[in-house]
Amino acid sequence: MVWITRLILLISISVFSVQTYCLEMEKAPPALILKTGFFLDSFPDISQTDLAVALPFWVESIGKKVGIQSETYLYTNIEAMRMDYLQDKINFIVASPLTIAEHFDAAQLSEGYKIIWGGQKADSLLVITHKQSGLDHFSKLKNRRLSILANDRLSALYADILSKETFNLQAKSVFKKIITERKSSQLVLKLFFKNTDVILVYQGFYNLSSELNPQIANNTQVIAKLSDMPRALGFFHPRVDPIFRDQVLSEVERLNSYPAGQQLLDIFHADKAIRSKVDDLKSVISLKQRYKQLTFP
Repeated sequence: MVWITRLILLISISVFSVQTYCLEMEKAPPALILKTGFFLDSFPDISQTDLAVALPFWVESIGKKVGIQSETYLYTNIEAMRMDYLQDKINFIVASPLTIAEHFDAAQLSEGYKIIWGGQKADSLLVITHKQSGLDHFSKLKNRRLSILANDRLSALYADILSKETFNLQAKSVFKKIITERKSSQLVLKLFFKNTDVILVYQGFYNLSSELNPQIANNTQVIAKLSDMPRALGFFHPRVDPIFRDQVLSEVERLNSYPAGQQLLDIFHADKAIRSKVDDLKSVISLKQRYKQLTFP
């Protein structure tokens, strides 16, 4: 009888221990995971195929290196990305500022990071013509050929704003033809060889092209400029634990200090990444308001 009593006691203790463990597991917070959503259309200068292969590999490899569990999600549908963000399938988004400003409320965003090109926290969008063309002002561009970066909505928006301000027309009604190119370098070369009349190109790429070939700067001219435009921004969801968020951002700021991190930055032609705030959206929000005032005065 004694051994039976002892057996029952041992079984009771075991059951109690298992129940206690299960209750503790239920109370324990879920593992903190960086779940990043990249909107691929926000990087028009980069092949989406290359991004789809490289991003998951480098993000998750770096996560393992620094001890941060991570998952990568790639999107071509911004509404699908927005819904996943609101439903916590992803907790960090990376996209162009214009895309973020149009599809996410400021209250849905918290601190994140921004990508730096050429040592600049923000880029400028330039309107450039050939010096020999005599097209030294936007008012002289009626019925000319415009070339812009494919899938770059900021360039298209700025072209519409300048067209509305100058001619009270949309860009498609001002220009004889609007040509799209897959690479900024192709835009610069197209203008240099006079295969188009005017281009919209980011200053970082224009400066790089001019450094490689000084004749580009000598033979072209900037006739309009849109300043203070961040190229890509990332933001955390406000529900993400602040300590975890700070841990991730501290590691992001160190990316340029080791080879794997630099290779991830190289995908974006970037120098480094630094912390961003929701206020970094102000310049594109102001641009949208400028367009709205022209369209609905």
